[in-house]
Amino acid sequence: MSKLVFGYPFMLFAKCNCTNQIPIQAMEIHEQSENTALKYTLQCPVCGDHLHRVVNLNQEATDLTNSMNAFKVIPTLKDELAIIKLDTVKAKLQDDEIKLYGNYSHLRFWDNMVQKDIIKIHYKKED
Repeated sequence: MSKLVFGYPFMLFAKCNCTNQIPIQAMEIHEQSENTALKYTLQCPVCGDHLHRVVNLNQEATDLTNSMNAFKVIPTLKDELAIIKLDTVKAKLQDDEIKLYGNYSHLRFWDNMVQKDIIKIHYKKED
């Protein structure tokens, strides 16, 4: 069984009902003839709840924003880090490959415009 493994510069967190965020280190990939599913099981260290989520993917974008948050760490000058939160988290199948991505918006200070970008969430696929 293969899995998606997340690491620097991306951090994914599952949302628990107690408002805690639990790091998602990996998701299992279940491929069947008709669809592909991502599966992860976590336990909340605060309330003890078990989170068991299965996300069925197809060519249409599946919105995962209600169940997880995604952040990207960006190195900056003088040994500091900037952490950006993606506004949305989405997944889909494109050309039989799993695509994870999110929308991100930020204010450009030099012209006071809000710039909107789509950021691909990078992962490693392990068998």
